[in-house]
Amino acid sequence: MTFTLMVIDLRRNELQTKIDRLEKRIALTKQQMEQIQKELDQVSERIIKRESVLRARVKAMYEQGSTTYLDVLLGSESFGEFLLRLQAIQMIIDQDQRILEDHQKDKAQLQQKEEKIKASLLVIESLMEESENLKIALDQQYKKSMLVKAALKEQQEQLSDIREEEEQALLQLIAAESKKIAETRLKSKNVHTSTYTGGQLFLPLPPSSYRLTSSFGERKDPFTGKSSGHNGLDMAAPKGTDIYAAEDGVVTVASYLRGYGNVIAIKHNEEITTLYAHIREGGIMVKVGQTVKRGEKIAEVGSTGRSTGNHLHFTVYKNGQPVNPSEYLR
Repeated sequence: MTFTLMVIDLRRNELQTKIDRLEKRIALTKQQMEQIQKELDQVSERIIKRESVLRARVKAMYEQGSTTYLDVLLGSESFGEFLLRLQAIQMIIDQDQRILEDHQKDKAQLQQKEEKIKASLLVIESLMEESENLKIALDQQYKKSMLVKAALKEQQEQLSDIREEEEQALLQLIAAESKKIAETRLKSKNVHTSTYTGGQLFLPLPPSSYRLTSSFGERKDPFTGKSSGHNGLDMAAPKGTDIYAAEDGVVTVASYLRGYGNVIAIKHNEEITTLYAHIREGGIMVKVGQTVKRGEKIAEVGSTGRSTGNHLHFTVYKNGQPVNPSEYLR
């Protein structure tokens, strides 16, 4: 049953990642379309102004009646004046030719940009339709996860909120990744030295965004109703609420891990590591090995893994043992 939940959560991650990519493509296409529209407006303005000039030229020619360029040339009183008039006429002809050429180019450009805008609208429509279909599939997966969690609550009373073996697996993963990161950074001479030496940590959620639903220590398991040890704080908050790094450090875990769902672990120094669990599908915003700063956004609240509602499960580990996070958040 827990394996089924993991498969569903991973599928939710996959769907949300695709949705996020589509949303970025939609935003980029809209931005490009807005730029094309600005250029189209500029071309339209040039065409309008040039047509005004051309109308004025036609009007002037009409008012001149039957007077031709030849009449102007023959009206010269000297050869010098003839050359000046010839040069002036040539300049007028060249100018008229340039105006007509520019006019034709702008008209062609106008048509091209109008076609680009139409094409962009079709792309946006297609992307939005694909995104909506993915959102429907994501909602279906979420409903499946709720059914599985309900079955877990009814059928597997031996389950604890976070199994001891899962926590041990997590700690082993943190230790292994920490060692890899340290070795890699040593080879590249990029040794990270944390400034954290102890004391108050940064609150991982916006102060007014959450309510504390479970404290550190003994509590009733949300699945079994039995009393069990709880290794952190549960902070209920709306889905998508920003999650912040509690202190400067290096990301040692940023993945899906059974009961924890989408989870991040950050090592702050040789003693202290913090953990952020049940992150929303597609909500992990950091990578293993990445250095983060105190108060930096690292994820968003969700309900992946063995969770009965949107919340952040926050744990502080000291030398590999969970300690009361409240002591560090005062």
